[in-house]
Amino acid sequence: MTRPRSRKKLTRLAPDLCAVLLLLALVVAFYWRTALAGRVLASGDVLTYFFPYWSEATRALRAGRVPLWNPYLFMGVPFLANSQAGVLYPLNWPLWLVLPAYRSVHVAPVLHLGLAAISTYLLARVSLRAGRIGAWTAGLVFALGGYLGAQLEHVNQVQALAWLPLALLLCDRSVIVRREINRRSVAAFVGFCGVVGMMLLSGHLQAAFISLVGTAVYALVPTLRESLRERNVMRAARPAALLALALALGVALAAVQLVPTWELSRLSIRAGGLPYRERVSFSLSPFYLARALLPPFFSRVSPAHLEHVAYVGVSGIALAGVAVCGARPGKRRLLPATVLVALGLFLSLGAYNPMYQVLALYVPGFVHFRVPARWLALSALGVALIAGWGAQTLWEGRFRPTLRALGTIVLVVLLLSLWAVLGVRAGEGEVVRWIAPVAWLATLAAVVLLLLASRRSPRWSTAGLLAVLLAELYAAGQTLPHSRATASQAFTSLRPAVAHLQAGQPGRFLSMSDITFDPGDLGEIEIIYGPQLTANELYDYVIATKHKEVQTPNLPLAFGVPAVDGYDGGLLPLARYVMLQELVSPTSRAALDGRLRENLTSIPSGRWLTLFNARYVITDKLRDAWVDDVFYDFQFGADLAEGEDASVAHVPQFRATALGLVSHLRGASDLPDGALVGEAEVSFAGGQTRTYQLFAGEHTAEGVYGPHVAHARGQVGREFQAGQSAGYDYATRLRWDEPDVPTGIKISANLAKGELVVRGLSLVDERTGGFQSLVISRERRFILVLSVLVTICESLDTRSGAFLVHASLPAAADAAVLSS
Repeated sequence: MTRPRSRKKLTRLAPDLCAVLLLLALVVAFYWRTALAGRVLASGDVLTYFFPYWSEATRALRAGRVPLWNPYLFMGVPFLANSQAGVLYPLNWPLWLVLPAYRSVHVAPVLHLGLAAISTYLLARVSLRAGRIGAWTAGLVFALGGYLGAQLEHVNQVQALAWLPLALLLCDRSVIVRREINRRSVAAFVGFCGVVGMMLLSGHLQAAFISLVGTAVYALVPTLRESLRERNVMRAARPAALLALALALGVALAAVQLVPTWELSRLSIRAGGLPYRERVSFSLSPFYLARALLPPFFSRVSPAHLEHVAYVGVSGIALAGVAVCGARPGKRRLLPATVLVALGLFLSLGAYNPMYQVLALYVPGFVHFRVPARWLALSALGVALIAGWGAQTLWEGRFRPTLRALGTIVLVVLLLSLWAVLGVRAGEGEVVRWIAPVAWLATLAAVVLLLLASRRSPRWSTAGLLAVLLAELYAAGQTLPHSRATASQAFTSLRPAVAHLQAGQPGRFLSMSDITFDPGDLGEIEIIYGPQLTANELYDYVIATKHKEVQTPNLPLAFGVPAVDGYDGGLLPLARYVMLQELVSPTSRAALDGRLRENLTSIPSGRWLTLFNARYVITDKLRDAWVDDVFYDFQFGADLAEGEDASVAHVPQFRATALGLVSHLRGASDLPDGALVGEAEVSFAGGQTRTYQLFAGEHTAEGVYGPHVAHARGQVGREFQAGQSAGYDYATRLRWDEPDVPTGIKISANLAKGELVVRGLSLVDERTGGFQSLVISRERRFILVLSVLVTICESLDTRSGAFLVHASLPAAADAAVLSS
């Protein structure tokens, strides 16, 4: 008896298994570049955030150690306590053991999209009691729709949201919703607790928070509806209590991660909640709402709006309309899904929603998280379920394509299209290219024709509509970042600066670059990868190359070199690090996610570099300049008042005939022509020393030059921006009789008023045109150790080990900022 029953059950489940396998195949087909072809996403957080963390986690797991501490970012911070690393998320471990980090960080999201597709299929099949076609459509729309596709770079967010449909299913089938207590309902309850734990362990606490709120709404709406109908509010007390118990048990399962995360949060910038502006940042503007719901055909979605993507296709909207207008029994089961759609849209408006403004001010969870648009995840799942119901209704021939029904669907799509176009005129979002509305209307026309055909052949009409839906989702996906996946060498190739840091003396570095520089080997990159990559993919490869060259923002963690700076959008950086940023750069606003380099206009003073224990400073060459065919390094320099001097810490052995000096005066416009402003002292290998006097109007002059300046203008070397006015650096050469090898160079100021600003020095061999740029600094001694595509200077004043502060003076943070 057992074998025939097993065969019968297997035969009954075979169509469901085929539907699930087809969904998985479509997920892989949509994301084949990263799942199968070995391509990588190099334009967002995958490269600059998750890859570094997963690299360290991979090294730790394979070495059999627990990564408790991160010495490479923010001058040292906790690693495991930062939940976004996902160290204790069980599904990460097999990937870390088997794959290199640059592969596992791309495979994991695709696997979780498969999980999202399967669990949505099961949710629609079991809870909504939809047929296979409806469940398959729901899984397709949620897993391959715009919301999860746009979030592919946020690895842990996709991981957390992939569990949402399964959480809804298990909650619905458990004793929380079901009145009867039996083995199945208890098992579902236990499974739901485990899913809650998995959501929390995945590392994106906001996604888990949104998912749990959505689960609570999904589970309690039917009960509340019945309670209101029966006028017995206490009927909802039992499921609410069981839901709270399940959430508590799920939190207990994830406590191994949540406890250290909670301890870290007490020191975090989020300890008292984010600033209000951060809480409502990336809200979904009502003017952009239609753009969020419609597929962005033929126009790349800008990074500023990736959080605002939730399209399900015109055909997906039409299928949802079929569900609403169709006459299928049991439509009341759509109420929880409808509430999810409304709740997601309502809360995603954020700052544009007065109710959300109140929540963001006072309610935990809303106080600690930003990007309200992420609530669109609930809408995406709700619309997917409703669209699946519509597909089942159409398949079963229960939809009557009346003028009213078709008119409603057409009107909704037309209004959304008009709203999308007019929203641009209201100042929200980039221009809608004409081809996008044309594509929307053409798709709408095809959908209407297929719906009309459903009168005679509902199944062929449904199949055609699903084919249109699939084509829409694929075409729209080509506008998202995952379609620009580039060569894997964007992650794996080693750049000269990284190699030098790995091979050099141990010590932290500070990077000073906004990655707008030319990588230097751009020609070679284009020759090697140009035939393989599109223009956008090649562009992302070049940007990744520049990130690696200057090791920003979190790449030091991937390559094992300690940095002063870092980047995080969660619990890090610590509140004290943000205060430190304000101390180092009091004139600029500190970024709450780190990125100190973006707030610095010049290299910090020597005392800060000493406290940072920063041995290296990496700079690009955008601030440097060629003057009279000689290259000058302008990264350091020295501002010298009367009696002050600065020296070159290391003069490389170079036979020269002159010293090139680029400088200007500041606040010395009253000095007459020929006034002595300073001296240059050059020592040579033979022991002799030459002293050169520097005069206003001959060797240098006032930087912001005008009629008010008493001395003549020197030889202009280059122009720069000095506030609102143009400023000038002046170039001169101090020559000696015979070629010789300088061993020491010192510049001193000797002017009664103002400052002598030394911008750069270079040794010049005027016989051959050769030169050697020098590093001059007044506060700290630096030597130039690498000058290829970028510049690396090493400090000779780095302290090894620890040092003690023997006395301190307490002061308020504001006072400390002012005194700095």
